Amino acid sequence: MGGIPTIYEFLAYLDFLRGTPAAILVLLTASLILILPDWRWLLLALILQYLVVGLLFADVLPPHLAFMKVLVGAFICLILYITARQVNFGRLPEDVTEEEVGQLEEERLVQIGPYSLPIELLFRVFLALIVILTIWAVSQSTGFLLTEVPEHVNLAILSLTGMGLVTFSLTGEPLKAGMGLLTFMTGFELFYHAIEHSIAMLVVLSIADLIIALSIAYLMQARHSFLAFLD
Repeated sequence: MGGIPTIYEFLAYLDFLRGTPAAILVLLTASLILILPDWRWLLLALILQYLVVGLLFADVLPPHLAFMKVLVGAFICLILYITARQVNFGRLPEDVTEEEVGQLEEERLVQIGPYSLPIELLFRVFLALIVILTIWAVSQSTGFLLTEVPEHVNLAILSLTGMGLVTFSLTGEPLKAGMGLLTFMTGFELFYHAIEHSIAMLVVLSIADLIIALSIAYLMQARHSFLAFLD
């Protein structure tokens, strides 16, 4: 019979991604959030991250509660997307010309063969590689892992918290820093729910995520709205 698939059917469809593949995908999405400069790609990486993390939550929580975490993540991404569109995020302010931006970009580019790449982008790629190697090394050391938590969940927790903290600490831009904080929070929540199955705390942490998303939206409005440029 046709109809809307159940949560259990969705999990069955995505069974090939569960376990270590999901943990590696989370490491990849968290790295992309650290590296990528464009807000559209950042949001795409964040959406994918919440979807994949839903599979990991399903390993430590009942499926219907894991699905709730995915819904909260989708709502967070919707808040950030609407705010970015409202403030014309990624576009130049009216008081900044293309020539001025061009001069700044020329000072920050490095020539690698036929390509000119931003120094900041190269730095972020290099830093992401270092963090990935560190996370992988720590995940192979039993002294740093939770013995009662599956190995792939440990890897995902390290990836989300590590990459999230690095992303948050490297930028003053509300959107990117906020995504770093949300990534860290996702890792903390995965850690908490892996050792404690509390519905009350799940609700509290989900509300905290939404408050963070609204705070990011407010800071984006304050920094990028037309009225802010008039001050």
